[in-house]
Amino acid sequence: MKIALEIVLFVVLLSLSAFFSGAEAAFFSLKDSNRKQHRINSQVSNLLTNPRRLLITILTGNTIVNSAMAFFAAIITADIALSVGANLPLLLIAETIILSIVILLVSEITPKILALRNSEAFANKIALPIRIFGAFLFPLAALLYKFTHIITSWIPHEKEELFDSEDELRTLADLGADRGTLKDEERRMIKSVFDLDETLVREIMVPRIDIIGMEQMTSVRDAIDIIRQNRFSKFPLFEDSIDKIRGILYAKDVLPYINSNDNNGIKLTSLMRKPFFVPETKQIDDLLKDFQERRENIAIVVDEFGGTGGLVTVEDIVEEVVGEIHDEFDEEARLLHSLGNGRWLVDAKTTINDLVDEIPIDFPDDREYDTLGGFMFEQFGDIPNVEDVTEYQNYSFRVKSLAENRILKIVLTKMENVDESR
Repeated sequence: MKIALEIVLFVVLLSLSAFFSGAEAAFFSLKDSNRKQHRINSQVSNLLTNPRRLLITILTGNTIVNSAMAFFAAIITADIALSVGANLPLLLIAETIILSIVILLVSEITPKILALRNSEAFANKIALPIRIFGAFLFPLAALLYKFTHIITSWIPHEKEELFDSEDELRTLADLGADRGTLKDEERRMIKSVFDLDETLVREIMVPRIDIIGMEQMTSVRDAIDIIRQNRFSKFPLFEDSIDKIRGILYAKDVLPYINSNDNNGIKLTSLMRKPFFVPETKQIDDLLKDFQERRENIAIVVDEFGGTGGLVTVEDIVEEVVGEIHDEFDEEARLLHSLGNGRWLVDAKTTINDLVDEIPIDFPDDREYDTLGGFMFEQFGDIPNVEDVTEYQNYSFRVKSLAENRILKIVLTKMENVDESR
């Protein structure tokens, strides 16, 4: 009867050891993605807020259980030796070998493998029992936590780099998307962040020809009309020409004078703010830092000759990462529209990077143009006429529309479909 009770207690302790081993594997195999996707409950999340304390609690419980299990195994072995008259030292050696194998298989390897098969579900089920055990073991676990903290603080260690290179992170983003951990849009955003230090201001700016500004001597009444017509929040103020920008007019600074009958004495120069100038060759990640430090959100881009090359805003940089942002006044129009049968209608403002994302054309890396319009001017060497065509690789580029000296729309066609597109 005594031996039977001891065996029952041994089995209970063996089960508890398996429980703690499975808990260790389940909790510490969980990733941040499990939390974000709400696969684990709040109790599991609370336990994981202090992983070191959780680990000490589990290991303390497992150590106590394993020690008690070894103690009962020795008692059972001694009782069996006494009851049958066997050689106790030899039996204890056999017990040690058998117990090691049993613990390894039953309370270590097997429970950890089972826990890892569905770590989220297992962690959710055992979170409450672990918290109860943690409450009982708190005094001892807290003492061990403090002791280990003191010891580890004495040991010098270098901060481990999780990843050796940007390429590794890009590869991980691809793997995450392929396996369903990341959405395609999330993968694109991750890669876009790395591209910020490779993208120049001139690649994302609003070109000079598209800037809507005001002459600095414009009356407040006329300025209000321009703001209403264009619905932008900021306008460059220039003297004589767009190459001499003197300030930035914020629409909100003009609001107090919208319904005022006496605004003739107000000059826009008294309302304008100091402009922030940046070179067109500046990297946009550096520009973003400048925007943050200066608390600016708009900059005038200066070309190599000192003239105005364009205009860039914080929104332009953000759109490089998250994609196009449309506010309540934006016209939601795609720059590239598929016409079917290997044909596309493309806005000349479309950047080469955006174009190759949609159509596999290999443009040279050392090109001196950033947009499709710039490519067309380089191909023709002069201002083309409507319906003029140039060919590049396996595609033809036909000028669809012009405005004075500016190309507006281009029809891009795969070579085998050229005749059908005319």
